[in-house]
Amino acid sequence: MTRNNRILIAAGGVVAVLLIAFYFASPVLALHSLVDAAKAGDRVALERKVDFPAVRESLKAQLKTAMTRKFEEDPELRDNPFAAFGHLLMASVVDKAVDSFATPEAIANMVATNEPPKTVSTAPGGPVLEPAQPKAKSETKVDYHYEGLDHFRVSYADVRDGERLDLVLKRHGIFGWRLVRIELPGLAKG
Repeated sequence: MTRNNRILIAAGGVVAVLLIAFYFASPVLALHSLVDAAKAGDRVALERKVDFPAVRESLKAQLKTAMTRKFEEDPELRDNPFAAFGHLLMASVVDKAVDSFATPEAIANMVATNEPPKTVSTAPGGPVLEPAQPKAKSETKVDYHYEGLDHFRVSYADVRDGERLDLVLKRHGIFGWRLVRIELPGLAKG
């Protein structure tokens, strides 16, 4: 084997190792880019990094699952025919509420602060989410892990109360990732 062939093989090996490393590091890099865009309020970058319809659908599913569980666990609600009717109406209310509250600004705030919105206030222009304040890094434990090759989960757990906010990213192309799901603390996975 000639010297040039050894150099080409070594260079090819280095390039392959770098591509593999970047392939597996790409979701963490995408997450940091998403958080930076959220903190900067860069709406255009957020629209590229977040699949808003998928996030809204996941929030609707979580809320409906939590409502159904609550309905099934409460004996007074379970046996009341009017409660069943209210449960059906509540599903459409959840859809409309999520559509109006899961705005790019609200999602950006959740990503930037690792916290869901704390309260909803009513203003003359309609309901407004009061954004959460970011926690100190010492109060939050972050866990990253793959869920298959195309899904990546980031969990932000509050050290004091154990509440978790999970972000799920889905591969978009070879090295790209988009946020497709936000799992709120205390809600069932839907």
